[in-house]
Amino acid sequence: MTTSDNSPALKPHPTKLIVETTTRCNLQCPMCMKNICKDDFCEKDMTLEVFKGLLDALPFTEVLILNGIGEPLLHPLLNEFIRIAKSKMSPDSWVGFQSNGLLIDDEMAHGLMDAGLDKICLSIDAVDPEGFRLIRKGGELSSVQSALQALRLARIRHNSPLEIGIEFVLRRDNIAELPKTIRWAGSMGVDFALVTHLFPYHPDLVSQTLYDANLDESVAVFLEYQRQAERKGLDIRRYHDVYMKYEKSSEDKNIIELVDSMMADAVSRGVTLNIQKLFDMEHSWVEKTEAILQKARDAASLTGLDLKLPGIVPKSARRCEFVEEGCAFVSVDGLIHPCYFLWHQYKCYINGLQKAVGPKSFGSLTDRTILEIWSDRAFSTFRCNVLRYDYPFCFNCNFALCDYVDGEDFSQDCYINTEPCAVCLWCMDIFQCLK
Repeated sequence: MTTSDNSPALKPHPTKLIVETTTRCNLQCPMCMKNICKDDFCEKDMTLEVFKGLLDALPFTEVLILNGIGEPLLHPLLNEFIRIAKSKMSPDSWVGFQSNGLLIDDEMAHGLMDAGLDKICLSIDAVDPEGFRLIRKGGELSSVQSALQALRLARIRHNSPLEIGIEFVLRRDNIAELPKTIRWAGSMGVDFALVTHLFPYHPDLVSQTLYDANLDESVAVFLEYQRQAERKGLDIRRYHDVYMKYEKSSEDKNIIELVDSMMADAVSRGVTLNIQKLFDMEHSWVEKTEAILQKARDAASLTGLDLKLPGIVPKSARRCEFVEEGCAFVSVDGLIHPCYFLWHQYKCYINGLQKAVGPKSFGSLTDRTILEIWSDRAFSTFRCNVLRYDYPFCFNCNFALCDYVDGEDFSQDCYINTEPCAVCLWCMDIFQCLK
């Protein structure tokens, strides 16, 4: 990839800051990294001194998002952080955060308007009260509804341009609720909706995911040959069974010939196939997911809501929005990180494969300014290397996960890259966040 000199990644300052104001939360959501990896997180609020370490970058910052793994509304200085940022940032920039919304009442909504908040996104994964309780443990749908009403009233009274949104995390047990949730959000005066896939931090959550590691190009090649097989009355999923047979029927030989042709064709196109994962893939769920996403699009169109949907399968054409858009991630103690994937220490699971992830930090605001850390050679080189996108697709590999990348003490992948991007799905249009 050829990177433009005007790329935010190459500027002498970040253009987006994602700041973890607190690691405390008032919910116990069973899918949250914080609740699954409890031993790796301490309860802590960002100090005013650490936040002021960002002041040098704020005049150049286009977007400031004030959330990490905690609930931002729990921080006693949240409104002061917003005021400080708005006084330093340019008029066309914006400040926002994602929240469970449970603490928002009329007084808090007015306080956020006074501070100058531009955008807020509330988590809601079901409009069925019982389904909401199961996913957002400790929360009530009625509380989110009250929060939305309070924000709308405060917006009117302050004549504020505040954008109000919701975030919906797709799971197998709630995907049918998505179109209904979009219609509900539209009726509540919501401006936008972010829909993202579940990122499983525990093996028990893998069965709730709607995607797997097969890339879009791989799936396209497989479906092409599967259709050929069906026209010939063949089931290519029998390939491994018939391949090992000593005496093969003419049908067995035709299956082997067709699969061999598929693999050769994929090689000629530069596409990697993980045959077993393609055979195991639940293509019916792909079709079902697409049908439901279309219903959600229709619902958003009727209500005028701006809907952002994720892909259904990982895209082969990588695009790291975090690096390309000049993001820096700031942990609650002031450490600077490059992206969501490398922000914390945790374990994640894709197709049942465990990946241990360790945080990648380039410095601390307690030692250097944000601009010094951003311009540091190590951080600059990291961003430039990422933009080359010269990485293998580890989760789609027949040897996944190999010793190069399975542990958190990553040194290099099989291409000798020192960035662990080969095992990241964030750049493949599966996950979305406020941006």
